[in-house]
Amino acid sequence: MKKLSKKTKSDLIFWGILIVFIGYLFLTPSGENTRSWLTALTLTAPSNSISESQSTLKSDWQLQATNGDEVWLSQFQKPIFINIWATWCPPCRAELPSILKLEEQYKNKIDFLLISPNEALEKLQKFGLDKNYQTLFYNATSATPKSLTTNSYPTTYIIDVNKKIVLKSVGAHNWNSEEVHKLLDQLIEDV
Repeated sequence: MKKLSKKTKSDLIFWGILIVFIGYLFLTPSGENTRSWLTALTLTAPSNSISESQSTLKSDWQLQATNGDEVWLSQFQKPIFINIWATWCPPCRAELPSILKLEEQYKNKIDFLLISPNEALEKLQKFGLDKNYQTLFYNATSATPKSLTTNSYPTTYIIDVNKKIVLKSVGAHNWNSEEVHKLLDQLIEDV
């Protein structure tokens, strides 16, 4: 049997470690947390807004919170931060800590609705408990308004007090950013 060179041994060790790491990331429960953490490191502030022609909510939306409350979107009188997400979506989970930090700073001035339209309330409750999140999650109990319908998770909307959509952003972002703070501060000032 031929003796392996140092380079070949080094290559085998490298590829072995890489395969074990990839297996850890994709095959273990703690790997899921590591993937979310790695994704969160690359998040940037949102920058895309939507056109005026599609910008006002014309229909209501009934939601149920993880605390059991049923609410309608029309009940909220402050600017609203809506994040459409799902527990099974890695980018959604990656951006969630930045949303929760933003919510902590603005909770008395902005309403935060973290909505997973198609997931059971029990699943959302379990997710919140498992992650020790101190926020409400919502699911939909009526049809999603056309102006908030999306095929991409996560999608985030920022809505003013007149129910005008001032920002729509698709994809995961760092929501606790200076750009978002400026936008929210302006919406609060305009009330």
